[in-house]
Amino acid sequence: MTFSGREKRQFRALARLFAYRFLDTDIIQARGDVSSLFSQLAALLAALSFVVCAGVVYAYVGRKPPAAAGWAHEEFLISTTMAVIGVFTLLLWDALFPDRRDSTILGALPIRTRTVFCAKVAAIGTALSIAAVSVNSFTGVVFPLFILPAGQDAIGTARCFATYWMVMALASAFTFFTLLGIQGIAIHVLPHTRFQRSSGLIQCAAFFAVLTLYFLAPPLATPRAFADPGNALWYAVLPSYWFLGLFQILNGSSDALFVELARRAVAGGAAVTVFAGACFLLAYARQMRRAVEQNGIVPRRVGALRRLADRVARLVSPHPEEHAVLAFIGRTLARSRQHRSLIAIYAGLGLAYVFSGIAGVIYSPHAYKAVERSRAATGIPLLMLFFLIVGIRVSFSIPTEVRANWLFRMTDPFGSKAYLSAARKALLLFAVVPVVAISAAIYGAVWPWWKAIAHLGFIATVGLLLVELALRRWNKVPFACTYLPGKANLKVMFGVYWALLWFLSQIVILVENEALKTPAGYAVLMAITVAGWCWVAYRASAARADFGGLRFEEEPESVVVRLGIIAGD
Repeated sequence: MTFSGREKRQFRALARLFAYRFLDTDIIQARGDVSSLFSQLAALLAALSFVVCAGVVYAYVGRKPPAAAGWAHEEFLISTTMAVIGVFTLLLWDALFPDRRDSTILGALPIRTRTVFCAKVAAIGTALSIAAVSVNSFTGVVFPLFILPAGQDAIGTARCFATYWMVMALASAFTFFTLLGIQGIAIHVLPHTRFQRSSGLIQCAAFFAVLTLYFLAPPLATPRAFADPGNALWYAVLPSYWFLGLFQILNGSSDALFVELARRAVAGGAAVTVFAGACFLLAYARQMRRAVEQNGIVPRRVGALRRLADRVARLVSPHPEEHAVLAFIGRTLARSRQHRSLIAIYAGLGLAYVFSGIAGVIYSPHAYKAVERSRAATGIPLLMLFFLIVGIRVSFSIPTEVRANWLFRMTDPFGSKAYLSAARKALLLFAVVPVVAISAAIYGAVWPWWKAIAHLGFIATVGLLLVELALRRWNKVPFACTYLPGKANLKVMFGVYWALLWFLSQIVILVENEALKTPAGYAVLMAITVAGWCWVAYRASAARADFGGLRFEEEPESVVVRLGIIAGD
């Protein structure tokens, strides 16, 4: 396929546009730099690669384990790459196919369809390539050096490096095309309105499936596990072991147990690529025609569930102003795929944190299981509560349509008190109440009633405390203020935040387990927790006295705006 000079310029402009559209630029202020966001994401993945690389180096430095000892590390790196690419693909879920803007604007311009299609493919491929390279930036350089057989020359070393990167590229492509095929099937099978409603649910289900497979898949990359016939089903359904076999075969191994796995990797990768590519080609044109009629998620007719939700909202918010704001928050979360995806990401992080602990309990020695199982069971709702509250609170900061907040700017009919109260009750309804209700059903069935009630009381109190902390400096209308990403400096602080969360969660879980042993200990724990909640609520109430009105810009507009048109500026 050849392009003329004009088509090449169109291709480059469209590829750059589609790449920037992967990150929603509507939420960024005029001074926000989209390119820096890409670099921050790449740096975050590179930081993950550095942490993993440090763990691998620690396992090899000072000793030379047998070749079979490296199988587990190889499978871990392959599965980590596949999980990262899977999550990254799901983050780009709505950008894989043309949306309404692509169809209405680009369809009316003198641009050939093949140019638009190739630009979309190039942007997606570039983004996924950056993710795959970033997550292997350190491990891809260090790990092949440790698994080199003794006496290898320069050709053998180059072969090992080439094998590593080739297998990671093939595993990444397999993951991407699998998820792309799922979306393509949904576009072909479901009517357009049903697909709009189901797309977010499919995305969330795939997100949780990727994390579940990554964290709860059994560690079977050992000679003993390979020799057990009972593990044959696991090797048949887990693609990370297919590519482990391919890695070994390409690296010079002739072991028969890897031959079948390598064949599955080649056959499965080819089948998924051909099928997903065909689905993408057919669904792309179909979706481009159907997207012209797209107008968001059309609300369903009022049913029993809708009437029940309205009654609950009126019960918790008897004042009309507060009820209106709460209804606005609830319907925005129900209709916006972007916000539901963001909450799903935070819920997925919580599941990842929980699953990592559960996997440690499942695959740990029997001597540690009794104690660790009790701690994991106690900490699951607390961790999920934290991530849900943080996810919903962050979603409040992401606007649905910045240019439409003029209504709030001009009228401000209710004042900041109604907005703050509605935001607090939304966090309670959508985070605290579901976690407590699900925990009540589970703990009530497996624990003694007194212990279940005590634990639920502690969960509810911690939820109230977290809600007050989340809204401590909140003076905005949910979904109506501009947002400038990068303030948290995650590329530097992500590891610190994760380590701090792990440390604090372990302390809270340990303290609660000890307090539940005696009534006096539980009374002291609840008294401290309630006192902390009251103190935070009092400080927040005192701070709201100096509110100064609602805020609609992340940073105040300058009196003088620099245009940046002078040379060298």
